[in-house]
Amino acid sequence: MDVRPLSLLVLGWALGATGCDEHGAPPVTYDPPAVAPSIEVSSAAPASVGPGEVLSLEVSATVSRGTLSYAWTTTAGTVGTRASGNEALWTSPSCLPGDVTPSVTVTVTSDAGLSASHTFPITWTGPACTRAPCSFSLEEGRLALAADCTTDSTLFVPEGYGFDGAGHTVTAVDPPGGAFTGAVIRNRGGTARVHGVTVTTSGLKDQCQTGAAKLRGILLEGASGEVVDSEVSGLGKGTTSGCQEGFGIEVRNDDASRGPFRVDVLRNRVSAFQKVGILATGAVEVTLADNTVEGGGPVDHIARNGIQVSNGARARVTGNRVSGNAYTRADTTGTGLLVSGGAGAPLVTGLVVEGNTFTDNDIGIYLSQDAGEPPDASARARIAGNVLQHGSVSNPYQAAIADYYGTGSLITSNDLSGAGYDPATVPDGTFAVDVYTPHPASKLAFLTSAYGVAAGACSGKVTVQSQDKDGNLVPSVGTFSLTASGPAAPGVTFHAQPDCSGAALTTVDLSTAQAEAAFYFKSSQPGAVTVEVSGGSLTMASQVQAIQ
Repeated sequence: MDVRPLSLLVLGWALGATGCDEHGAPPVTYDPPAVAPSIEVSSAAPASVGPGEVLSLEVSATVSRGTLSYAWTTTAGTVGTRASGNEALWTSPSCLPGDVTPSVTVTVTSDAGLSASHTFPITWTGPACTRAPCSFSLEEGRLALAADCTTDSTLFVPEGYGFDGAGHTVTAVDPPGGAFTGAVIRNRGGTARVHGVTVTTSGLKDQCQTGAAKLRGILLEGASGEVVDSEVSGLGKGTTSGCQEGFGIEVRNDDASRGPFRVDVLRNRVSAFQKVGILATGAVEVTLADNTVEGGGPVDHIARNGIQVSNGARARVTGNRVSGNAYTRADTTGTGLLVSGGAGAPLVTGLVVEGNTFTDNDIGIYLSQDAGEPPDASARARIAGNVLQHGSVSNPYQAAIADYYGTGSLITSNDLSGAGYDPATVPDGTFAVDVYTPHPASKLAFLTSAYGVAAGACSGKVTVQSQDKDGNLVPSVGTFSLTASGPAAPGVTFHAQPDCSGAALTTVDLSTAQAEAAFYFKSSQPGAVTVEVSGGSLTMASQVQAIQ
């Protein structure tokens, strides 16, 4: 009800008995006492909530005059106020204390200091806490960790929200009488972002889990989003567990009819993990960039993979540093990057691996895709410009780069070094590049595009490779000649240096580990020139260059 000030005009009447002057009486204004606010409408949706689901609350209140302020409190969980003040959000990422009836109360206060309250009961469908739950602050689109905390159940990120660790640590432990299962932090809906958090475990039982119960640090499943600027360290079930779980960061989508979901995994650090540092699997498109993954060095109880891309995932892997994934037994190997698919599983497609550093892994980059014969062209990966090094031998089989099925992938311009990848260290045991193919070298191919070069200037790098019929690299012994034809050919010279200094080249060596050679050219006169590489029985490679 709208209550307005009442004015009472008192007039003096000419009453003979009293002698009052009707023209001299002033008007008198009367203000009624302040009235408390009235809460007229309230709403809450949805009717019930579980872990990581958000309850939206709203009230409508009126007051006779002045403005209203709103204060929201909760008996459990986390409540946050929207900018309007009369709306709020409530959630609990994991559990609620079993001895507390969850509710949210809003108190509406007027300028006069009078107030009214309304309490929303919460129908909670999630578990009861067995320890103090993690503390958060909540605002639109952001759930922020308020302090370091310990949890024995998964923390869910609400749909469309960002989980802001604010530099704090979440430690997963076993619940009383049970075992921790699943992810420490994961998405609730189709979009989630995680940043600024450290995830670890403490004292977990060495009980192996399968499927969804496998241990993960941060999981985005069937969701787009990002995991950035975070750390997963010490994620495992003791220092000697062989359980095939303990994935630091996992991006997964097993339902090919949905997605692909796009996820960025950037600038994270994963160390002391049990099985896989970063995993991308299923119908997802993932950018993995500038992460540091530390496997911890040789062990005999589990073969670790620093990064794994599998089962139809598409990935761009750039600028990462992956080290110490080594296994000392003969039955398998540790890998810096494992790529797997085929044989009933979807192939990994569109894979680019560039500018990474792989150190002291049994296999630096392992392409283990059964792409068929001839290989499915979609399985071809680009492996270029990486640094791979290993200073020792700890496994019976070691290789900087291995392509087990011969997928026809482009392997070029990688820097390979160390005794652990030197074929002379352990013959048939240590390899620089090991590509399986039953076919001999049959052709030469340029791996770089044609150039437009000013007359007298030096070209960019030109790379040529010896390959089999499917595009697999195959080192070739022999003399391979560099020649030029066309209008500008008389002025063309070939060189080993990027500035075209030094003596001119006439041949290249294709017996190297990557079966390739790089050179540069220049011409003193303009016009078209066809650069040719030929030798032996291999089909010649030719490419038209423009001298301007």
